Amino acid sequence: MSDELTLTIGGKILSGWDEVRVTRSIEHLPSDFELSLMDYYPGSNEQQMVKPGDPCVVKIGTDIVLTGYVDIWAPMISSARHEVRATGRSRCQDLVDCSAEWQNNVISQATALQIARKLALPYGITVSSDVTDMDIVPQFTLNWGESSQEIIDRISRWAGLLYYDKPDGNLFLTRVGTQKAASGIAQGKNVQDAAYTSSIDERFSHYTGVSMSMDPATELSPDSGYSSVTLATASDPEAATMRYRNHIVIVESTMIAHNQAQRCIDWEMNRRYGRSKTLQITVDSWRDSAGALWAPNTLIPITLPAFGLQNALWLLSEVTYQKDDSGGTTARMVLMPPAAFTVQPYEFYQDHMELTHGR
Repeated sequence: MSDELTLTIGGKILSGWDEVRVTRSIEHLPSDFELSLMDYYPGSNEQQMVKPGDPCVVKIGTDIVLTGYVDIWAPMISSARHEVRATGRSRCQDLVDCSAEWQNNVISQATALQIARKLALPYGITVSSDVTDMDIVPQFTLNWGESSQEIIDRISRWAGLLYYDKPDGNLFLTRVGTQKAASGIAQGKNVQDAAYTSSIDERFSHYTGVSMSMDPATELSPDSGYSSVTLATASDPEAATMRYRNHIVIVESTMIAHNQAQRCIDWEMNRRYGRSKTLQITVDSWRDSAGALWAPNTLIPITLPAFGLQNALWLLSEVTYQKDDSGGTTARMVLMPPAAFTVQPYEFYQDHMELTHGR
């Protein structure tokens, strides 16, 4: 299977790139690329000037990995060489760069998918999802000048969704992936280099969610103080085997009203666990054993005895397809336990009240 990377612009295919970097992630929007070639026009002797802003498609072999626009086209000449560098981003860049458009700036009676679709419509971006149980987002007011991506981030957190761009340049709303790659990472087989970080300093044995209140009758008394009520608890079994470490979380009133205190505490514990373990690794191929490109939000089997990781199954957060003279063709990946990507519970009520109160 050929893994030549090509950049298609205006029906012309530019190939033969000396240096290649394409990055896709479930935590960073949009996907982006950077290509370099010691020539005017890849694959021919014809000089080819590309205009920044031109639509483009990046392929690896026959697989599309990014659909978007050329941001920078930078040719350079000297007495010794000709060089051109091209950088660009997915079509979803317009959701990140541009201000959101919404009639009257008030959103109500719509799901996260419906809102994202309306925000993306002016830019010709479609939004899809594999989640079918979306609730109606509470009414809220947009801030003037905020981007569509900022709003999508808020509604996605409220709905417990991840969002990222697909290879076709469109937006996808989903949850932590369950699809497993055909093969994974195995020490002595496909690993070129690896760095593993395991930390405990941000984790705790016990998590306690409390609400705080003050008795108005004693508010002006020098002996007055806040009283607390425990609403939810959680225990990290791994951290608990080491020593007692308690972490108290103040649960917002909106979370209490919606009976989400336990969800809030569970998220705090799971997220800290997931983020305490990170594997950054470089493998010798852009594809798994079935010929599929490594893709974000996919579960990857890990066997790295040197790090004490045996038969682990972690989520691929980010993948960078890279090629240069020094390292050859490699894929740089960032993996963490799936719990690292659980979405923080979020309520719109307080934001809405603050915005309407200030008008």
